[in-house]
Amino acid sequence: MGKSIIRKGDRKCVLCKHWNGAVGSTTIKPKPGLQYEYDHDEKQSCFQKRTVTPAWNGCPKFEPRY
Repeated sequence: MGKSIIRKGDRKCVLCKHWNGAVGSTTIKPKPGLQYEYDHDEKQSCFQKRTVTPAWNGCPKFEPRY
């Protein structure tokens, strides 16, 4: 379980509204400076791609949740 930091403007699955439906990430925590900490190994379903994707993945169908 590796923790990673991501900026609010990054286009990664962990920040996407299609990732894990209404729940979103189960490990994400806000940090100062518009950053988030999350578990780099987390995987959830992408409801846009219809497949399981890792938190660090990105795609052109990204829509921000936060």
